[in-house]
Amino acid sequence: MSRMTALFGDISNIISLAITPAFLLLGVLIHMRVLNNRLDRIIDRTELLQSLQMSPHGSPATNSHELSVLHRRMNVIHKATMFASSCVVMVCSVVIALLIDDVFHLRLDMLIAFLFVFSMLLLIASFSLFLHEIFIASHSLPATAVHRQRQFEKAT
Repeated sequence: MSRMTALFGDISNIISLAITPAFLLLGVLIHMRVLNNRLDRIIDRTELLQSLQMSPHGSPATNSHELSVLHRRMNVIHKATMFASSCVVMVCSVVIALLIDDVFHLRLDMLIAFLFVFSMLLLIASFSLFLHEIFIASHSLPATAVHRQRQFEKAT
């Protein structure tokens, strides 16, 4: 009897092993909610800038820089969300593999370990892109403010 099979003696052990991935899923879903909120704000700001460009009082030069930064941020958040969603799928696969291993008495310990490690790599990629998006946002603020100040000075 292998060590992995000994752990999965009854369903209560499987359920207790599945609790850890459930907490991980909760954390990833909260991370995805943060990404979605940031994306919502970017979309709102993009729509506002595009409507200002269409108005007779809008300044296309002023808004074009900020729009390009917003599009970069949007692309990074989309990629981060894709990695987080893939992580959720992998974690769910871990739970399914745990249950299949127990029910059919298969030796899926290597598959379970691979799926879990792969899900962690996906989560790391998602958080790395999230940090990159924060970096873009924080470093674009001074440039946008300076650009707006120059446009204001030219207008006065």
